[in-house]
Amino acid sequence: MLEDAHALVIGISRYLHAPELRTTQDAQDVAAALADPACCGYPPAAVRVLLDGDATRDAILAALDALAHDTHEASTVFLYYSGHGAHATTAGHDTYYLIPVDGAIRSRDELDRTAISNAELTTRLGAIRASRITLVLDCCRAADMAELRLDEAIAPLAQGRGRVVLAASRDAAYSMPGDRDSTMTGYLIEGLRGAASGVGGVIRICDLFHYVQQHVAAEPLGQHPVFKAELEENYPIAELRGGAAAAFALPPPPDDQAYDAFLSYCQGDPDDRAWVTGTLVPYLEGAGLKLCLEDRDFQFGRPKLDEIDRAVTTSRYTLAVFTPPYLASAWADYQSVLAAYLAAESGEPRFVPLVRRPCKLALHARMTEALDVSRDPELPAALQRLALALRQPPRPRLAG
Repeated sequence: MLEDAHALVIGISRYLHAPELRTTQDAQDVAAALADPACCGYPPAAVRVLLDGDATRDAILAALDALAHDTHEASTVFLYYSGHGAHATTAGHDTYYLIPVDGAIRSRDELDRTAISNAELTTRLGAIRASRITLVLDCCRAADMAELRLDEAIAPLAQGRGRVVLAASRDAAYSMPGDRDSTMTGYLIEGLRGAASGVGGVIRICDLFHYVQQHVAAEPLGQHPVFKAELEENYPIAELRGGAAAAFALPPPPDDQAYDAFLSYCQGDPDDRAWVTGTLVPYLEGAGLKLCLEDRDFQFGRPKLDEIDRAVTTSRYTLAVFTPPYLASAWADYQSVLAAYLAAESGEPRFVPLVRRPCKLALHARMTEALDVSRDPELPAALQRLALALRQPPRPRLAG
């Protein structure tokens, strides 16, 4: 199961003091996907569902307070709301509301007393310590809530490694109902159940949104999901099909090299290290490749230059993750130059640059075809292509 994952799923259609909505299975189906061990891998006991009469204002706020109590920095929190949204303007000041089952919407005063304003939501979210919070709003006015300035509406989502708001509609457009689930939620569930691309046995937030946005926008409804985020990483939001391994088979090694690849990257940069250790290494090693990593495979007490030499010469390929911090690192640059020299000396293309962030490459790197891994939605295909290539023997260059 996904480690320390929590969810609060709210679905309201039978309102007490507001027009009823068309009944869907949105909340039930989202909760079922999250708690399915063959799917998202959230612990079932950590997925709380509030439907219709149970989704009162007090109950929703109490559930948010419970998340603040039960989570910590390493937690993953998924919040989903399907129901009415509302908007009121007083003296030029806009306030947006989520409407609980007992909420009343006839006046600004009723909204303030019985609904949950963006300010109240901000306060409750700010108390949740989890470093990865995803808030999905599938309601009319949802995009208005997401479009507010972060410091007014969703300031807590800007703090920490991952905060995301995914809203179902844009401007004043209403969320269109589908057959069983509303349009956006239907594609959200498809993505969570494995249709969204995944790397290393997990679905990441940007990959999930890309799947939802592409499919919803293709529907003839004029509906466009809105994505608001402050991200330091494309964080995992769920397991991919229960954490199943990649659905492709690698060929056996073509030689007796000790490693398929030596991985050279800037260990001192937090973003580079997070991506390499959280995405690249799990995917490649999960596919069955054997990697040489400096912080894991270099021998203590031996000269670093000797260990770099050993890593490059006993690996079929050297992968260099190019970013501005990598190019500024003397040791990393030495590793890539040594690998490029070995490739030139042997006449075999054994040096593979991976461009993770835009940067100005040195001449020896520009002479080698690089793999672009900077666009997260395209990562699954790129990494699968890379994994297969690392099991192919280097093809000698033709003599001039």
